[in-house]
Amino acid sequence: MLKPGQLVTATVHSLTDKGDGIATVEGRPLFIEGALPGEQVEVSLSLVKPNFCQGTLVRVLQAAAARREDFCAYTRCGGCQLRVMNNEAQLRLKRQILLDALQAKELTCPVADTLGMSQPFHYRNKAQYAVQAGPSIGFYAKHSHQLVEVDECPVQAAETTEVVQGVRAWMRRCGVSAYNESSHKGCVRHIMVRNGVNSGELMVVLVVAEEPSQQALAQLVTELESVKGLASLMLNINTAPGNRVLGAESRLLWGKELIVDSLAGLQFAISPLSFYQINPLQTEVLYQEAMRLAQPQPHEVAFDLYCGIGTISLFMARHARKVYGIEIVPEAVVDAEANARLNGMTNVEFYQGSAEQLVPALYEQGITADLVVVDPPRKGCDAALLATLAEMKPSRLVYVSCNPKSMARDLAWLTQQGFVLEQATPVDMFPHTMHVEAVALLTCQSPE
Repeated sequence: MLKPGQLVTATVHSLTDKGDGIATVEGRPLFIEGALPGEQVEVSLSLVKPNFCQGTLVRVLQAAAARREDFCAYTRCGGCQLRVMNNEAQLRLKRQILLDALQAKELTCPVADTLGMSQPFHYRNKAQYAVQAGPSIGFYAKHSHQLVEVDECPVQAAETTEVVQGVRAWMRRCGVSAYNESSHKGCVRHIMVRNGVNSGELMVVLVVAEEPSQQALAQLVTELESVKGLASLMLNINTAPGNRVLGAESRLLWGKELIVDSLAGLQFAISPLSFYQINPLQTEVLYQEAMRLAQPQPHEVAFDLYCGIGTISLFMARHARKVYGIEIVPEAVVDAEANARLNGMTNVEFYQGSAEQLVPALYEQGITADLVVVDPPRKGCDAALLATLAEMKPSRLVYVSCNPKSMARDLAWLTQQGFVLEQATPVDMFPHTMHVEAVALLTCQSPE
């Protein structure tokens, strides 16, 4: 009989969608963090249930060819599930995840190799650090609010290390307290760092539940103003209990209220609350692949659905006659309109509302698209939206997805309505994680 603490030897045959190795012990699946397919491992059972077990990896008895040395000292963070898998194997895995999702829906098309990064480190342009008494600054451990103190994160921008060290030193020197989630007392809750990868501009947002003294804030400016690239230092007020990082109110402490970054020659303004892709270098790769598949033409009208701050809209507006962007988040639409003005784009128009309501309304008004790009949330597209697209029959539909399973479901439905799935490409937006971004092209012949 299996029991917690027992040592077992097992052979790993696959991975969960969270990146844990899966083996079988006495007919039950055994989940092992840090184990790779093909490995024989020694495991200490930590949880034994009638239908499954969990275990802690004790040692690797026979390593997979894909195994490499762990690059991170903060393994409890849990953010990078594939730390011990080499980059080539990660790219193959992500292509297979996309293939499996398509095949599960009986879809076949050419699937390209995963588009990856040559240097898959320090790629994130947004870091959110939690702050607790000490002060301890870092990330929450997986499935918990236990803080893992982190001095240097290999996937965050290198400048964030200096920011974290500076805020920690400032809190100690000025006696500024950390926020306590239980008592709802204290000051500093989070540190958010946003950096323009291409512009080199850095924004630091200090999130507080109560305002430090003016003298302390002045000393914070002195502490951080020498950080390389710092262009904006903001104070964000968040007094609400709960897990939300940012409050609605932000105030400039030093520098400017917005930083600017560029993607493929287009300029984008970034505020504390702006949605902006986390990995700009791979965002360019993803959107250029979407444009390669979309092939917008000078005489065409295009829809960009779930358009966010208008990134894809502006990519298409350089080639299409007219682009309509639709986004449900009001703040994102404000940012999209500002970005259109920033880039001198006059042939793009943004609507605030749900795509499933606005696209049918536009269609009823006689506004149709030759080309549609959708970039929905993880749950995929709404059924009402898909039904309108099936009726509209744009000649090309490019589907950008952060969830291959929901994408495959939607693609399968569209192919049943006369669309043809031409090709798909996985893109590695988040190296060392199980996250897979993908872009697919469908074509449709309108009835004569």
